[in-house]
Amino acid sequence: MREPAQRVVGLSYGGESGRVLPRLVLKGSGPAAGDIRNAFVRRHGVHRVVRDDALVDKLFRLPTDAEISPDLYRLVALLLVHVFAVEAHLRSNRDA
Repeated sequence: MREPAQRVVGLSYGGESGRVLPRLVLKGSGPAAGDIRNAFVRRHGVHRVVRDDALVDKLFRLPTDAEISPDLYRLVALLLVHVFAVEAHLRSNRDA
């Protein structure tokens, strides 16, 4: 039985773009997926990496630079709540 190919996706939300919905800004697959993720993290100083295979399956179907579709709003909202909670926790530890 073959292992499924490794895949990576990246979302951008708000910020300078002024977009209301998160959009897919990065995707890659195969052996280079880890390298793509690591290069993106280094280049953009992003430390918010979440592993959710079911969400990756759905997001990977979107074209790059596409806003998420309505059927993904709930999943991405849960992901964002998690990311914001982790960021708040890290900030409070850093400020303490």
